[in-house]
Formats: sequence, structure tokens, C-alpha cells
Amino acid sequence: MTILQLAQVGCGGMGLRHVYGLIELRQCGFSDFQLVSICDRNRSAAEYVAKIAESGLGLRPRIHTDFQQMLETEVSLDAVNIVTDTLTHQPFAVAGFNAGLHVSVEKPMAITVSACHKMLKASIEAGKVLSVSENYRRDPMNRFVKMILESGIIGEVRLAINVSTSSGTNDVRQVVAWRHLKDRGGLILEYGVHTSDLILYFMGSVDRIYAETHLWQKTRTMTDHISPELNKFYSHRVKEEIENVSYINATAEDTAASVLRFKSGAIGQITYSDSAPGESSDTDVIYGSKGSLRLPGSRTGNSIKVFLTGNETAVSNHDLIKEVPEFRLDDVTSHIFGGADQPLGYQLSFEDYDRKLIAIEMQDFFNSIIEGREPEVMGSIGLDAVALSYSILESGYINEPVLFEDVRNGSISGYQKGINLNSILSI
Repeated sequence: MTILQLAQVGCGGMGLRHVYGLIELRQCGFSDFQLVSICDRNRSAAEYVAKIAESGLGLRPRIHTDFQQMLETEVSLDAVNIVTDTLTHQPFAVAGFNAGLHVSVEKPMAITVSACHKMLKASIEAGKVLSVSENYRRDPMNRFVKMILESGIIGEVRLAINVSTSSGTNDVRQVVAWRHLKDRGGLILEYGVHTSDLILYFMGSVDRIYAETHLWQKTRTMTDHISPELNKFYSHRVKEEIENVSYINATAEDTAASVLRFKSGAIGQITYSDSAPGESSDTDVIYGSKGSLRLPGSRTGNSIKVFLTGNETAVSNHDLIKEVPEFRLDDVTSHIFGGADQPLGYQLSFEDYDRKLIAIEMQDFFNSIIEGREPEVMGSIGLDAVALSYSILESGYINEPVLFEDVRNGSISGYQKGINLNSILSI
């Protein structure tokens, strides 16, 4: 049996969540990996995560504070999992490929479209796997949504609407200051990439995009408060993030309203704001020629709501299953979710759902290496999600519609120009 020797770089909140995902894998009987080393510039954070890894995986990973040094000294490594801030994804990934390693990287794939292309090129030249951690699509209920759409239950898909607005007081967004900075990613890339990946997964390729964007809340007050739900993951890095910082001058747009035309002919709307005081809004609905489908919300376990023409009552999930009897979860997902292969909904905590979805995406990464295949969310798909998020920002920047392919291939990159020039893409 192949046992992959894995390293992880990044021991912040997301890095800790990935370790819990690996622990979930081990608890579910998957044993084709060992986490042998971890790296973070903050040694105390690395030691904290290493302790948790040891308790859950039975092996204390070796600790490093310099990524390049780790690559030079850990000569038995097969793969590296990059769970750092977006700015470092591309240089770390390229360094990993140059060292002969397979690479998994957290979303978004990279800080710009150009950086994504550099990663893809390096992976192809090295002949190594590049996997992007987009786990919302791996939610069993989103798998069910995909099958329902493909089955034609709601008819020909015509319109997809995604609206997400809030006051901007989310704990993690306030604590992690760099998420409000344009040259570090910004919220429309950092959070919006989830929506970008899902809408492409459900609706297919995009043709063109028009958007209006704006930065309303130019000052963000920092806070050391984290909700109990998230405190378990982020408490060990809060002091570092907010030390000597009471506020931050935001440079990244916090609001975007966009219209998309898909190659299928369908229309989409994506509206996002993190500076909308008052009532928050979350709308995620797909309309077809025979009815509508309200998405359950990723990582909620809620049921799908399908309304067909002439029926004021939602079709039960039991009846939806009958309409798509061929639907089955893949073996890994089914096993991690307790053996269920036809999901009707789940009652799980955020932590439980989070661990399971990260476990699924990591096992897909491991299996792709062992089986010599592409992972589900390969580099080109990660690039698509980044390109769609930047299509919104590029359109808002020039106040004109843009073709998705022009943003994807780098022909339109005015908004990103400064980010590329000021970043560390050459490393």
C-alpha cells in the first residue's frame, strides 16, 4: 500500500481546519498518507497545530519556519498542502513543483489570473498533480442539486440568482485584516470564489459579464472577538493578526452587482456586499422552464426546495430522489457521511461538516496521485473560478462588459495590473 508523505505549509485558522480534515480521514479508516512536517513562520502556531495533529494522527509532524528550508531538508516528501494567505499560493506551489512534489492549494488558487497560469505551467512541466481546495461543490446536497439540474426536473435552465449581503461585521473578516486589501486578494475574490466555482459547476461555462463594483466601507475596525463556533480554529492566531492594529484602511471593493450570460444562453446574477447595514440577505435560486430550485446553502445540510409550475408545495426530497434513481454519492463521500449514498439532508455542526468536506477533497488529492489521474478540482478549474471573480472586478474597473475568456487568458487585466506588479509572483 502506498503511504504518501505529506507536508503542510500554513498553521493559521484554515491550516488547523485542514489538520482536522486529515484527522477525520484517519478516523474514517483512510490511511494512505502521513503528515510528516508542517511549516509556518510563527513557530508557536506551528507547535500548536503539530500537537493537535499528533493527538489525532498518532505522529508528531516535524516543525519548520522556513518553507524553502523544509523542501530542502524533507527529502522523502511526496506532496505539500498549501494553506497560507492567497498572496503566497503561487510562489509556494511553484517551489513545490520544482522540488518534485504534488501540490494541493487552498482557494482561491492564486492572487491573480497570471499567477494561476504560472502555477499551471509549473505543474505541467513537473508532471505533478495540482489540486485546488474548492469544497462547497463536494457538499452532498450540492451533488444532489447538480443531478437534479442535469435531470431536467425544472426544465431548461434560464436564470440563476445569487445574492449575499451583510453589514460586514463577520468576526473572521474583521480579524483577518488582509482580506480587505486589494493586493492581498480582497473579499470578492476570497469569498466570492466559492460562488464562482459553484455557479460554474451548476451552470456551465460563462460567455460574458457586466458588473458595477464599489468600496463603501473604507475603514474596518479590528476586534479580538471571535464567535464560539470559530474560536476553536482561529484563537491561536488572533493576537498576531490584530496586535497594535485598531483599524485598517480597506482598498478592496466590498460591493459588486453583476449580470452573467452563460454559453448555454442562460442568464445569471451575482450580487455581493460586505457593507450593507440592516437586514442581511442570502438568496440562491435557479429557475428553469418547468420550475425553480432553491439551493440548500453549502455546509448546512438543509433540504433542497424544488417548486414546479402549478404546485405551491415544494417537492419533497424523497420524491426528488425517485426522479433521479441513478443518483449516488461517490464511495469516499458516502463513507465519510456514514454510508449514506442518497442524501436527504444532514444535521451536523459547522465543525463536523467542515472536517468532512476537507477530508473528501484531501482524499481526492491523494487518490489522484496514487491513481495517476487529475483531481476533480484540477488547476484549470481553479483558474476558472478565479477568472470569473476577476471578470466581475475587471468589468467594474472599466465600466464595460467583458468576455470571460479575455479575462481568463489575460487579455483583460487592468484591475490586476497593480497586484501583479506589487506581489511576489517572481519568487
